[in-house]
Amino acid sequence: MKELEQFGERLRRERIAQHHRQAELAALAGVSQDALSSLENGRPVTTQTLVRVLTALGFSHAFSEMLPEAVPSPIDLQKLEGKQRQRVR
Repeated sequence: MKELEQFGERLRRERIAQHHRQAELAALAGVSQDALSSLENGRPVTTQTLVRVLTALGFSHAFSEMLPEAVPSPIDLQKLEGKQRQRVR
């Protein structure tokens, strides 16, 4: 089974565990039932569809856990330091 198919199957199981029908979850997420079906069957969907469905299932926290916090680059830090006020001598 491919990775997308495995992910889709896990998503389907979660939907069922939360007692949602496809039509209900699709409406809750603001996506079409066809888009949700595609996602559950491991077919490509837009990032927006994926985010909406995961959010509707209560997994929006997963996004912040997936990505590290943004750290300013040395160039950005230098620009910020250059904008600080300096005392007049």
